[in-house]
Amino acid sequence: MAEFELREGDVPGLVDRLTELHAAYYGRRWKLGPRFESDIATGIAEFAGRYDPSRDGIWTVVNDDDIVRGGIIDARDVDERGAQLRYFVLASDLHGRGFGRRLLQTAVAFCDDQDYERVFLWTVDGLEAAIHLYRDVGFTPTETIDVHTDWQTDVPYRLFERTYEPSSSG
Repeated sequence: MAEFELREGDVPGLVDRLTELHAAYYGRRWKLGPRFESDIATGIAEFAGRYDPSRDGIWTVVNDDDIVRGGIIDARDVDERGAQLRYFVLASDLHGRGFGRRLLQTAVAFCDDQDYERVFLWTVDGLEAAIHLYRDVGFTPTETIDVHTDWQTDVPYRLFERTYEPSSSG
């Protein structure tokens, strides 16, 4: 039986493996092409280069050091836009086993602990299992973009937001 472990913080192979998981899943489902993979790799690498554990979060689910799930909280623009949940992906053969829910709950708890008043994410419309998870932890859809035209195939995008009222301590 495989041993899965939730890890926090940067892990070796993060950029490569999260890129691979995205390219495999989204490329197969929407035929997004090499530009999509390049954009994902660039974004993850850029984040990894400025990762600050005092404000950002990285969580991965690993199986014998192989990353099978990952998610990032990017707080680069937290004061202006809020924190962004990014690169939330799971190996297809592990869907429906609770790893996504656990990882998402961990990321949201981190944001609450940081008193981030707004957390947002962009997702491809049609990912109903992921959208269900987002709604379960308090995200609501606020905007839809009909297509994203930078990649080989146009895909509908949806913005989800979650607000948090920090408790006043006194």
